Amino acid sequence: MLIESKQSSLTIENSERPILSRLLLPLIIAVTALLSACVGGSSSTAKDPIDTTPISSGSSDSTDNSSNNDSVNGEVSRANILLGGVEYQPILDELALPTYWAATSEPSEEMLSVLNTQLAPLSDTFSSQFTLESFALGLKLDPLQSQAYKIDISTSELGQSRVILTLVAVPQDGVLTQPLATAIYIALRQAHQAEGGLLGKLVNHGLALHFIESELKPAHLYQETELTGTALDDAITQAKSAIKNETDNGTGDDAWFNGAEPKDNGVAWKLGYYLVAQHFVRYPGSDAANSFALDPGLFRINLASPITVNHKNEQYVRTGDVANQVGISELTRQASDYIGAYFLEGWNQDKLIALTFDDGPSIYTTQILDLLAQYQIPASFFWMGKNMQSNQAIMARALAEGHTLANHSWNHPHGRSLTSEDLWQTQILKTNELFQSSVGITPRFYRPPYGEITGKQVAFLDDKGIKVILWSVDTRDWNSPLVTVENISDVMINNQHPEVISLMHDAGGNRQNTVDALPGVIDYYHTQGYRFVNLEIMLGISDKR
Repeated sequence: MLIESKQSSLTIENSERPILSRLLLPLIIAVTALLSACVGGSSSTAKDPIDTTPISSGSSDSTDNSSNNDSVNGEVSRANILLGGVEYQPILDELALPTYWAATSEPSEEMLSVLNTQLAPLSDTFSSQFTLESFALGLKLDPLQSQAYKIDISTSELGQSRVILTLVAVPQDGVLTQPLATAIYIALRQAHQAEGGLLGKLVNHGLALHFIESELKPAHLYQETELTGTALDDAITQAKSAIKNETDNGTGDDAWFNGAEPKDNGVAWKLGYYLVAQHFVRYPGSDAANSFALDPGLFRINLASPITVNHKNEQYVRTGDVANQVGISELTRQASDYIGAYFLEGWNQDKLIALTFDDGPSIYTTQILDLLAQYQIPASFFWMGKNMQSNQAIMARALAEGHTLANHSWNHPHGRSLTSEDLWQTQILKTNELFQSSVGITPRFYRPPYGEITGKQVAFLDDKGIKVILWSVDTRDWNSPLVTVENISDVMINNQHPEVISLMHDAGGNRQNTVDALPGVIDYYHTQGYRFVNLEIMLGISDKR
């Protein structure tokens, strides 16, 4: 066994996400055209696109409502902003974490020094893992309040990450680190998630605790996490009942949370931590940083009792070797050597299939999106930077309709000829930066052209938070002069297996055969009881940051 589980085998269904309605398409395309330099993105869950419009300025001198972020000597100069109806002025511009002070007063030098010391580690940690352009941390002083500090994330919403920290006095060293990290993490998640009810709150807090544990590495977590035996069973039973009540009656359970915060700092924290830990067991390569945008529904399966997983013994390509390309034995070896960083297929045994398309976007992408919308199924697109520049409306549509957008290099090089740093700088980072400026996301998935990648490159990218995704079925549709619609369909049908990742193309030549083969392939897998998912759902890892 390449992956060992502590539990016995059981096939478990993942939770399903619908695709966003096509009714939003005209608006998405219009917004994309207007914001070609910098626009908002959305999660690949089925919900309204994320609004990453710059925070409104509180300064009367602002005429364009922009954040006016200019770099000066390596620091970022930020404009005043409004948070919860209060004007805040920028402070600590040397931090990557956008930080502001209530404009009605000035922080003392002592306050600035202490805040800088306590916030600098959080700034480094969060900026290395997440995109912070829509984040704001507002601070103010209120000596009359009863608590030493109060953290409010109620101003956060879909597309906007907001934390307001109210202090009584200069905070003691280290006192803010963990609770503030929790608030920042949850605020960032809320920018990518619609309200998730009780399950969403449990997952939010569980992920935040795991993030603190893995990234900040404190000697002790500030909340207890152990929940076992009868106490665990009772908590799961109570949570399932409360979640069912929410679904059936639309009412929450006040026994767990008071607003955004757990009432007793006890069971809710512990159960959330447990649910997330089980997710990490189920999905190799998942962690608190790369799971932050996942729909809470994907964690619902972890309320099953007992939790069991049935991982595959190995991953491999079902279609044979191709002349002048990396042999399938080498692909299998790399999948075994880099578990959790390199994928040929999903690791579990569910009837799932992920359709993936390389080389676009192009005119064929639009036809494929039309078919996917007709069948109401998601897919995943690995696109080249050079093709994205003139197809940004297509990109915005694909994102809005719930598809995974991923990186396929800038111009399709033979990647093994490059150093890891060159591959990163000239191919992956360059393309990711165009994704960010075009549709407001930074992909976490990369597919190497020709399947060519070295072990050192895989490890290098994993350290950057990038997962390498290949395929378990190659339709050979790239060989369009020889491969027919029937050939494509036969390859897909004859190589059925749990958690398929198929390789097709939406550019790079005449791809009409690919388009025409899709209806038959989709119809067949539906008759076999398969569910079409994007890679985020299959792998349990956020496809973007």
